[in-house]
Amino acid sequence: MAILAILLTLAVPGYLQYLQRARMAEARAALMENGHFMQRWYQLRGVYHQEGPLSWPPLPVLETGAFVIGFSSEAPTSDNIDQASFIIEARAKTGSGLEEWLLKLDQDGNIRQCRQEDGVENCRL
Repeated sequence: MAILAILLTLAVPGYLQYLQRARMAEARAALMENGHFMQRWYQLRGVYHQEGPLSWPPLPVLETGAFVIGFSSEAPTSDNIDQASFIIEARAKTGSGLEEWLLKLDQDGNIRQCRQEDGVENCRL
């Protein structure tokens, strides 16, 4: 019984890290799918936004098992209609165990993996 407890003590943290990496990879894949959608949208229309009323187009992937996905950049308005950029965020769902993580995709296809600690957001590509 003691051996089993030791094995579980060693295995559980590794399994939890594996799950975290898998959920982050799933969110990155969803962001890439949305990014490809936005590039096709831009190629067909010449702009990233929808016409009248001005808004972002509906994304094909809005969530994964652990993340909610949506635009974080300012919504299109008549003042910024020529904006040629966007940011799509994947925010961890409450209770997912990944609440401190945030993924951001920009119009150039760069994905930033951010960790929020003490109100400060630290990101890396």
